Amino acid sequence: MKNYLILLLLIVLMGCQTKTTVENSSQKYKADWESLKQHKTPEWFKDAKFGIYFHWGVYSYMGKGEWYSRQMYEDKDTGWNHWLREHHLDTYGDSVHYHDFIPKFTAEHFDASDWAELFKKSGAQFAGPVAEHCDNFSNWDSKVNKYNTVNYGPKRDLVGELEKAIKSQDLKFVTTFHHSWEWGWYNRWSGLIDTSDVEFDEFYGEWTAPETFDSFRGGHAASGQFKGKVNPKYAPSRKFANTWKEKIYEVVDKYQPDLLWFDSRVFLLPEKDRQEMVAHYYNKGLEWNKDIVLTYKNEDLEKGVGVLDLEKGRFDEKTDFPWLTDDSYAWHGWSWREDLNLKTSDVIIDELIDITSKNGCLLLNITPTHDGLIPQEQRDGLLEIGKWLETNGEAIFNTRPFVTFGEGVTQLKKNHFGGVQGFGVTYQPEDFRFTQNGSNLYISQLALPAAGKEYLLKSFAKDGLAGTFKIASINLLGSQEEIKWKQNDKGLYITAPLKAPNNKTIVYKVKLK
Repeated sequence: MKNYLILLLLIVLMGCQTKTTVENSSQKYKADWESLKQHKTPEWFKDAKFGIYFHWGVYSYMGKGEWYSRQMYEDKDTGWNHWLREHHLDTYGDSVHYHDFIPKFTAEHFDASDWAELFKKSGAQFAGPVAEHCDNFSNWDSKVNKYNTVNYGPKRDLVGELEKAIKSQDLKFVTTFHHSWEWGWYNRWSGLIDTSDVEFDEFYGEWTAPETFDSFRGGHAASGQFKGKVNPKYAPSRKFANTWKEKIYEVVDKYQPDLLWFDSRVFLLPEKDRQEMVAHYYNKGLEWNKDIVLTYKNEDLEKGVGVLDLEKGRFDEKTDFPWLTDDSYAWHGWSWREDLNLKTSDVIIDELIDITSKNGCLLLNITPTHDGLIPQEQRDGLLEIGKWLETNGEAIFNTRPFVTFGEGVTQLKKNHFGGVQGFGVTYQPEDFRFTQNGSNLYISQLALPAAGKEYLLKSFAKDGLAGTFKIASINLLGSQEEIKWKQNDKGLYITAPLKAPNNKTIVYKVKLK
């Protein structure tokens, strides 16, 4: 009897211990800010630095911007794209509505494997599609939203195909969501939208007061930086909030993205819905046993809940936290159009270097055509970026900020989306950026120097931010040429090579003592 009681006690104790272990291993994030702030930004994101995404949808056919679905129904004489309604009438007529363009989004030449291979060659470490923009058309096989690319248009699961192809290249998979903008997006009150087609009646969303959409604006018309209190009169319905979450849950559960990205205006969703959405994703990461990232803009989530994203912007100093910039290959456009003013690969490389030096990462947008082609000029540019990274990537990937991001003469311009940006800025040879990986310091010169000219980096002066660092050696990535240098109380003197190893940006690899 005594032995039986001892055995019973041991079984109970073992059971309690097992229960405790299981409970600890399956600890869940709760739908409150304090719990969600416990999520840590994974090291893979801090190491990755460079990703690609793409605005690609029905709007790609018209080639006048991703806001076409809203602005084609705005009858106005002034303001952003005030001419678009007239263009639509002149080109297609008043009997053609946005849903009539859906069959034109064919993706007939789309090859997910080809795209993923290009992303890999570009040097990108993460990539993925705009899962849904602002027009209520989903790029995945959705049971939540019948207006999707499997039921209409391409008749293909674009997100699903891209997930498989991108992950097969050992890249992290990204999905981006912009559908928080859909509340009031289609101005059904105007009488310009055809509501007689029963099949597409729900496509244009719920009826809202005429001023609903504009009531959330702050600063620039499309910035999404409204910081006021959402007036209940204009707040989204419970149905809208539920659908907003269900779309995200569906993509998360079905495609397991490594990075979940959100456009602005998420603030207009009730706080509890935002918390539940983040908790769902973070708990799925635990379930999948993989590290995941969620990004947000402005003050749409509480600080520390995810990674802050600056649209077309960046910080002008290094930060002690990782962040993201989403920017486009085009200077002033996010989706395909014939008149895009494209950046050069050199500009994008300099942007990537500058962002990296300040503890950020770059998510670069490209603009595929409606039939599924990546424009050749952008393909060529991505390959040029990849070629540069083959030689100089060690100054980008797996690095962390130095004691200072760099020095130079060029000042970036204020960006209305937040931070600063580089439009209209031309870097000079006196502009340098620093990154570090252990005892290796990388100094990038953002414009090609004059051959054999000596440059002084004052950060390394006796009283400079990097004045305590002593240098053992300096060489030039991609070159066998010996680099002349010296360090004294005035700083670090580097003599430029007689022949640059590339025609974009050169990188000095500095071995620290």
